[in-house]
Amino acid sequence: MPPSSKFAGVDFSELPVEHLTPDTTISGQGFRCLRGEFVTYWRQGRIQREIDARISQCWFLRCEDSLAGYITLLADKLEVDEPILLDEGVQYQSFPAIKIGLLAVDRRAKGAGSRLVEWAVEYVAAEVSPTVGVRFMTVDALYDQDTTPPYDASGFYEKFGFQFADPNESLPLSVPYRTMYLDLKPLIDMLSVEYSD
Repeated sequence: MPPSSKFAGVDFSELPVEHLTPDTTISGQGFRCLRGEFVTYWRQGRIQREIDARISQCWFLRCEDSLAGYITLLADKLEVDEPILLDEGVQYQSFPAIKIGLLAVDRRAKGAGSRLVEWAVEYVAAEVSPTVGVRFMTVDALYDQDTTPPYDASGFYEKFGFQFADPNESLPLSVPYRTMYLDLKPLIDMLSVEYSD
């Protein structure tokens, strides 16, 4: 009989998403992410170095003393080939955005990735957008054609409403990712109504 997962039965929607600070004590020992480089980034301090350099911020989920997953957010710019807000009278093809830089989840922590993305979308819509002009969230969804089957993270992000910045991009890619974006305006508008009631 296989050993039970340390995350068995955990409802990640009930756990708080914590902000990574220099005082955070969680080693990442035993963290098993499908993408090994994301484990290395945590254990070797790359995430903390990026925070210290003020190029990203990180939030994470833990279950007792075990790291279940983390997400980093940073400033970005969404660039599209065709204007996407013409019906609103906006002709720009470049927009300020907040980017999901890294999303890493222990492969045994079912639901942790969804919890982190849902939290990030709501955080940006509720906390960032009211103070800084930002309407879009972006992500470079990994596409690794060197694995069998190819690793393609875009399907995961599509479940949250992300769409391709270049829907006509053909595979295989010249880079190992496909840029996707999410329009936060419907959520921003809904939150504005809720807060005004």
